[in-house]
Amino acid sequence: MIMAGLVSACSAVAKHHSAFLGGEPTRASSATADDKDPITGEWKVMFFVQGHNTPATFSFKLDGQTVTGGAYSDHTGAGTIRDGKWIDGKLSFTLDFAKHESIVVNGALKDGKLAGEFTTEGFTARWEAARK
Repeated sequence: MIMAGLVSACSAVAKHHSAFLGGEPTRASSATADDKDPITGEWKVMFFVQGHNTPATFSFKLDGQTVTGGAYSDHTGAGTIRDGKWIDGKLSFTLDFAKHESIVVNGALKDGKLAGEFTTEGFTARWEAARK
């Protein structure tokens, strides 16, 4: 009787380990995780400034509806996100820099890309970004 119990227990443990280690398909998908957090990570950005394109990088970390992170471009140097929000698929934040005026950024996610408008130095223009 003890032997039958041990064999049964070992079989159950083996099934559990097989599923856990990838021997059986899991039900969770990466799409579900992406739906909950579609913006965390590195993004290649293009600012469209009065006929010139200025490349940059955004780095986002989403925690609930709060966005933190930073940005970098050769024009601005490194910047930090302040007042970052992600609400109903819309992104808003202010970038603060040591040697450049702050940039107010607004946008939305569509077809896997972020795009919107930014305001700095007395003008408003477009920007867009794709994952790195």
